[in-house]
Amino acid sequence: MKRVLFLLVATLLCVICLWLTFRTASFEEVWGAIRAEAGAWPWFLASGAVMVSNIVFRGFRYDRILAGRPEVGLKKSITLTGIMFLGNSILPLRAGEAIRIFLPMRMFGIPLASSVSFHAADRLFDFVAILVLMALSFVFAADTIAVDAAAKSFPLLGREYNFESLIAASQNSTIVFLVIGFLGVTVVCLAPEPIKKVIAMLTTPLGERWSSRLVGFVDHIHHGVSVFRKPKDVLLAAFWTFMVWYMVILNVQILAGIFGESLTWAQAGLITVLVAAAVSLPQLPGYVGTFQLAFTVGLHFCFGIEQVTAAAIAWSAWFFQIFPVMSFGFLCMFYEGLSFRSFSEAQETVG
Repeated sequence: MKRVLFLLVATLLCVICLWLTFRTASFEEVWGAIRAEAGAWPWFLASGAVMVSNIVFRGFRYDRILAGRPEVGLKKSITLTGIMFLGNSILPLRAGEAIRIFLPMRMFGIPLASSVSFHAADRLFDFVAILVLMALSFVFAADTIAVDAAAKSFPLLGREYNFESLIAASQNSTIVFLVIGFLGVTVVCLAPEPIKKVIAMLTTPLGERWSSRLVGFVDHIHHGVSVFRKPKDVLLAAFWTFMVWYMVILNVQILAGIFGESLTWAQAGLITVLVAAAVSLPQLPGYVGTFQLAFTVGLHFCFGIEQVTAAAIAWSAWFFQIFPVMSFGFLCMFYEGLSFRSFSEAQETVG
C-alpha cells in the first residue's frame, strides 16, 4: 500500500512538472528547436559520451570505497555502478540503489551491513560535492543570476524584497550550509553515539519511526566513512568525485553551446545543483518531469535563456543522459550475466 501511494504521488508530481514545462513552450516548439540543431549531432554524441564517462568515473570511486574488498576489483565496481543507474532509469522510486547494495552480497558474499556502508560512503561523497558545488556556484555566479530582475522589488509577507537581496542571502546561506554540513559529518564520524542520543531525545515527540530513521542516518554516515582503510583511498575517491561532477557540468555547457548559449562552469554548476535536488527524491523511472522542470526553470529564470531554448536544452540533456547511460547499463548486465529478476530480488532483500 505504501509503495502504491508513493507511485501515485510520483505520477502526480511528474504530470504537474511536465505541464509546467510545456505551459509556455509547446512540444512542437521545443521539438522544432531541437531539430534545428540536428547538424550538431557530433556534439550531441559527445554529450552522451560525457555522461557515460560520468558513470565510469563513479565506478572508479566505488573501487576506492571497496578497496578493503579486493575481490571485487575495478571492472566489477564499474559494472555494478552501471547496473545501478540502469535501475534508476527504468524502475520507479530510485530502485537501482537497492541493486548495488544487493549484488555485492550475491556475487561476493559481502554482508548486508557492509554493503550498505559502502553505498552510504558513495552517497556521502556526492552529498559533500553538492554542498561544495552549491557554495562555489553562488559565490562565482551570483552577479549573473536574474540580472534583469535583480533590482526589481516585489511584496512578500508585508515587506518589500528584490532578487538582488535574495541572491545575496542565498550566497551567504550556502556557505553556512557548507560549514554546517562539514562540521556535521566530522562530528558524526568522531562521536556518533552522543549524536544518536541527542537525536533520539529531540525527536521523541515525532514518534519511534522517525526517531529510528534519523538515528539510522547517523549510523549510515559513520559506517560509510569507516570503510576507508587508508588516506590514499579517501583522496582518490575525492578526486574521482571531482571528475564525476565536472562531467555533469561539462555536459550542461556542451548542450547549452549547441543552442547558442554560453554558460560558465559556475552557472552550469548551479543548474547541476538544481537538477540534482529535483531528482534526489523517489520518483518515476528516468526522472521524467522533475529533471526537465528544474533544468528549464534554472536556465530561464536564473540566466534569462528564452523559454523554448531552455526547454530544448533540458530535454536534450535528459535524453543524452538517460539513454546512453541505459545502454551502458544493459551492456554491464550482459557482461555480468544478470537478468531483471535481480532487481526484484534486490528490492525484496534490501527494501
